[in-house]
Amino acid sequence: MAGHEDEVRHAYGDNMGWRLTGYAKRLSGPPVSVREISRTEFLTIRPFFDAEDNPWLVDLNEVVPAIRPCVEHVLGPLNPDEDYYITGHPLDWDKDPVHVARDLLDTRYPLARAAFLGGSVAAGTYTANSDLDMVVIVNDLPGAFRETLRHRGWPVELFCHTVESFQDFVARDTEGRRPPLLHMCAEGFLMLDADGTGQRMRTEARALLEAGPPLATVTELEDRRYGTTDLLEDLIGTRDEDERLFVAARLLTCAGELALVVRNRWLGHGKWLVRRLRDAGEHEIVDSYREMVRGDGSERFVAAVETVLESAGGRLDAGYRRTAQSR
Repeated sequence: MAGHEDEVRHAYGDNMGWRLTGYAKRLSGPPVSVREISRTEFLTIRPFFDAEDNPWLVDLNEVVPAIRPCVEHVLGPLNPDEDYYITGHPLDWDKDPVHVARDLLDTRYPLARAAFLGGSVAAGTYTANSDLDMVVIVNDLPGAFRETLRHRGWPVELFCHTVESFQDFVARDTEGRRPPLLHMCAEGFLMLDADGTGQRMRTEARALLEAGPPLATVTELEDRRYGTTDLLEDLIGTRDEDERLFVAARLLTCAGELALVVRNRWLGHGKWLVRRLRDAGEHEIVDSYREMVRGDGSERFVAAVETVLESAGGRLDAGYRRTAQSR
C-alpha cells in the first residue's frame, strides 16, 4: 500500500480538483449525481484501486465487499443503484507539470508504447525553475535522441528511445555508474503503458538499481586514487586563494566519486552527486568543503579527503604508471 501512496503523492499535485460522479446502473445517459471531493479524500481511497492505466480516474465499481466500508467511511454512503467514478481535472492546466507532460505526450507521441516522467516533478520537489524529464518509448524511431524544448511554458528534457536503444544506453550508463534513464524509469511516474512495456521496464530498472553498479576494477581504483592524490597535493601546496577554490571544487568531485565507488554506490553529476553522497552517509566531505569555501580553513576538508583515500587503499603517486593506448 505504501508504494501506491508514494506514486499517488508524486502524480497528483495541489493543482488538481476531484469529482465523484454517479451514473444509473444499466442505463445510458448523463450522470445522476455529481459532487466535488477533496484531494485528501481522493488520496485516502486511491490505494484501494488499480488505476495504473489512467491515474486520473478511479472506477468505484471495483469496490468489493471487503473494502466498501473503508471507502464509504471516507466518501459517505454509495447508492447501490449507481455506478461511481472519480475523475481528476486541473484547476490551472499550465501550472500543473504532470498535465503539461501528458499533453506533450498526447500531442507528439500519441502512439508511444510507454512514457515516464522523472526528476524533481516525480519526486514532488519541483520548483518554478524545474524542467520536465521525460522518457518516451516508441516503435518507429530512426534513432534515439535527446531534445530540449518548451511546452506550455515548461522546459522539457525529452529522451526518446525504442526498447532496444533504451537497453543499449542503460548498459553503457551502468558500466559508467551513472544511469539516469534507470533512475527515471525506476523512480519516476509511469505516465503511459500501452502494452505492458512500461511496467516491465520499471520492474527491470528497479532490479538493476537495487543490484548496484559493477564492482570497481583494480585499475579504476588506482586511477581514481591517483587523480585524488594529485589534486589533494595541489590543494595543500597552493598559496593562491582563487586556485585553492578551483582545485577544491574539482577535488570535491573526485573524492566524492571515489567514496561512492569504494562503497559500490551509483554516481551522479552536479546536484545528483551530492544527493548520492547524502544517501551513502558521506556527509563529512560535503560539510568540510562548505566550511572551507566559507573561509574557515581547509584543514577539515583535507582530513576528509585523506579519510576517503584511506578507505580506497591510501594515497597513490610514486609508482603509478599507465601505458598509452595505440592509435
